[in-house]
Amino acid sequence: MLCKEVQDYISTVKGLPFFYIVGDEQYSSAVDDFMQAGLTVVRMSDFCPKEDKFPSIDDLVDYFRTSDVDYRDNKFVVLGLGEYLALRGAAIADKELHRLKNTTIGNARAILLLRGVSAQMKKIVSDDNRITEQRRAFFDGDLFTSVAITNVTEDVGVVTRKGIKHIIRAMEDGAFGTVLGSSALVLDNALFPVSTIQGSYPAIKYLLHDFAIEQSLGTEDQWNRLLKDLNKCNRSISAVFAKYGIDDQILDDLNLAVSGLEYKNWLVFLYLKTHAKEIQSAYLNAVVENTEHFEDLKRNLLTFITTVPHADSRFRKFYDDRKRLLKDFPEADIAIFVKANEIDPEESIYRLTDNTLLEKKTIVKWIAHYGYSDAISYVYPALNDYLRKYVFDSPVLADEMTKYFDLYKQQKVSNHISTEFISLVEANARGLSYAQLPTRDNAIKAVSDKDSAYLYWIDALGVEYLSFISALAKKKGLSIRTQVTRSDLPTITSINKQFFDQWNGGKKYKEEQLDNIKHKDKGGYFFTDDEDPIHIPAELEVIERAINTAAMELGMHHCKSFVIASDHGASRLAVIKRQEVPYDTDTKGEHSGRCCKAFESCDAPFFVEENGFIVLSDYGRFRGSRPANVEVHGGASWEEIIVPVITLTLKKQAGVQITVMHPNDIFVDRHSGVSISLYISDVESVDKVSIIVEDKTYTGKTDDGTHFEFALTDIKRARSKPYVAEVYDGSDLIGSVSFKVKGKAATVKDDFDFGDDF
Repeated sequence: MLCKEVQDYISTVKGLPFFYIVGDEQYSSAVDDFMQAGLTVVRMSDFCPKEDKFPSIDDLVDYFRTSDVDYRDNKFVVLGLGEYLALRGAAIADKELHRLKNTTIGNARAILLLRGVSAQMKKIVSDDNRITEQRRAFFDGDLFTSVAITNVTEDVGVVTRKGIKHIIRAMEDGAFGTVLGSSALVLDNALFPVSTIQGSYPAIKYLLHDFAIEQSLGTEDQWNRLLKDLNKCNRSISAVFAKYGIDDQILDDLNLAVSGLEYKNWLVFLYLKTHAKEIQSAYLNAVVENTEHFEDLKRNLLTFITTVPHADSRFRKFYDDRKRLLKDFPEADIAIFVKANEIDPEESIYRLTDNTLLEKKTIVKWIAHYGYSDAISYVYPALNDYLRKYVFDSPVLADEMTKYFDLYKQQKVSNHISTEFISLVEANARGLSYAQLPTRDNAIKAVSDKDSAYLYWIDALGVEYLSFISALAKKKGLSIRTQVTRSDLPTITSINKQFFDQWNGGKKYKEEQLDNIKHKDKGGYFFTDDEDPIHIPAELEVIERAINTAAMELGMHHCKSFVIASDHGASRLAVIKRQEVPYDTDTKGEHSGRCCKAFESCDAPFFVEENGFIVLSDYGRFRGSRPANVEVHGGASWEEIIVPVITLTLKKQAGVQITVMHPNDIFVDRHSGVSISLYISDVESVDKVSIIVEDKTYTGKTDDGTHFEFALTDIKRARSKPYVAEVYDGSDLIGSVSFKVKGKAATVKDDFDFGDDF
């Protein structure tokens, strides 16, 4: 309802304007009252000569003077004048209001609805009693206004209608609080607070009120592109992340997500920064917190661990998290870490992992230079298993072999040969004690049920690996029976392959890579290039691959027993002995001088003559043969001549039937993974049935004791290659099955094209 002052003013022609001063609280109701009273709304913004030119008060006054002469209809309320004057500043506002109080407007009755200039109007009214006497001013309630201008000075897609006209128009419509607009005009003196958005980053900060990322974390080009994406995605950064497929699943393939300096890689960085509190990995959380530049993210992922001493209470948690995160990173990336980790040798061993061959080699080199460390048990468990003392239980030479090969392995890894061990080698060389051991060929002939046995020949496999093989068999739930046997002399393949050639049982296979690694050029290891025993990790990988093959073949019931045998062993210490003066021979030395064709009057101190060869039983060598690459065979040292015959079987041979249920209906879910169901005919521990897939263990659930459900939460991608599941009843491996995982057929067209950036 109109106040009495306004009612009196519009009832008669005064020829002068009326000043109606309001704040935010009463503005909208005052406009409604005027409109209901039949006043015509006049907008100050309509008097802007151009979109980004200030309006003209002179044009407003002329409008009133030339309006309809019928005073009954010649009633107006002017919106936006006060806001416009507030934009111009106190000096111009005071000047124009003083002018307007005495400006004649003919027959028009014009109520100037003023907001933002209440202080100026109070002073004018107090200075000029005539306004009060003429009752041409009214102050309506609370005059406070919260209007603040946010001016976007560049075309960044935030403001759709640009120019001062649209800023004033928004306030005419009753806007209060932050008013967003875009004008090139100078607003330095405005009575309203004015903030400027210049560039994409400030615009993003305006759009995303809780965006706490610093501008330094991105380039102008990156912020520009993000702003464009935000404008396309309803100004939601979550929608932008979804557009590029960035969510909490990025940890499944962190290498792919952070490898590159493209826009999408930067978005991953932003995602990690904005979701820091939700990151469960303590190491990744620390890396994200300590990374201030996108370009440093990948390097920090690799090397941040080098800043944390191993005695720090957080270290093992960081170490374990980092190892999981970096498991798929290539060696080219890991090399950056290895180099950075060299700075402090005393700490470096604690940070290495067995994720890559490069790191495994680095661990071996560290031991060769600094000695054994307890850290080996977790940084390289396979090497630790290899170095563990193996207690022989053969009928003869058990204690002697236990001591000998424990010392041998220590010296092989430390790349050092002691005088004490040389004495032991020479003591063994004086007799033929190894002759008490059964021959390998007889052990192979004694294999029962050969038709159901798989003979797997690992060329150059000696008994030094028995502790490692035993640990692998235990992890796979396999039963293992080991016979310690001897090769024929000289310990060369041509003399020791009859066991394989004459095999008349089931399937057989020869694995040559271990022998290649030790002394063939194609193995890729050369003592002249690197004298440290960096070939050991490759050796262990060959053996681990063999045990995995055994577990698969036995688990799939392709055989009942898996027999691992060898033609001969090999000696690392004969290489690092570096005998400077080889023994003379009337014939040419063979196999790096470890043997030669027999001749009379041999004066070498330790040798055996057999099969037409003279075979050295110490660490000497005959002339006429090139030095070995990294290990040698052909001689009669214990590590060359003593070989194992290993028989692996499933711990349960009861003919357990294992079947994948509904194999054609196994689909992957991007969030929950894969579910499979297995029928297992006979188990002893229904609550301890599990499977291992891709080195991950999953426990089964059952209602009837034969059908087991497994949630494979780590498998998030379909692939054409089948997955293999090893099935365990408690700690016993009872079989293996394979299954294929399909992707769910798309039913809804994607809103965005992700392309092939990731």
